Amino acid sequence: MANFIEKTLEPGEEVIFKGRLHWSYNFKYTFMGIVAILLSIGLVIVTTMGESEGSSSWITFYIIIGLVGLLTIGIGYFLRSRTEFAVTNSRFIQKDGILNIKMTEIPLFKVETVNFYQTLFERMFNTGSIELVGSGGTAHRVEYVQQPYKVRNLIATYMKEQQVDDVPKAAPAPTEGQN
Repeated sequence: MANFIEKTLEPGEEVIFKGRLHWSYNFKYTFMGIVAILLSIGLVIVTTMGESEGSSSWITFYIIIGLVGLLTIGIGYFLRSRTEFAVTNSRFIQKDGILNIKMTEIPLFKVETVNFYQTLFERMFNTGSIELVGSGGTAHRVEYVQQPYKVRNLIATYMKEQQVDDVPKAAPAPTEGQN
């Protein structure tokens, strides 16, 4: 799956930047999973110290809580890994999904504006959002981008190069005396 974007490249096109979602995207899953695991371990220790009748069924229940915590962490990483994006020398490509895939492609010559959003928290962890506004006002926003300022600069740079390449060369102005 990691090479899906490379399979879609056109002849002469090269990947300038390849990224994925920032780790903060799945922070809530990781945090809830760790809390469940620690709670499970603590309850198992307390229950085994008490050694009372029926404690084995409670220990089994607490172990299940720990396993649910591990599953929650795994779900978070799975959800994060299903999205990847790339900036090439001619377009922006985003792939979402693992079994069912949705691919969004935006030619850089069609991009009019690149918007950049970053809260104070996102700034501390080097994450943020990029919004590409295309001709006609259509917008595509990607959140939880790693190194969003770098991605924004790359898109803006290659966007300008694409627009300069597409501008037709003007005919030379007639000099004085020529009509």
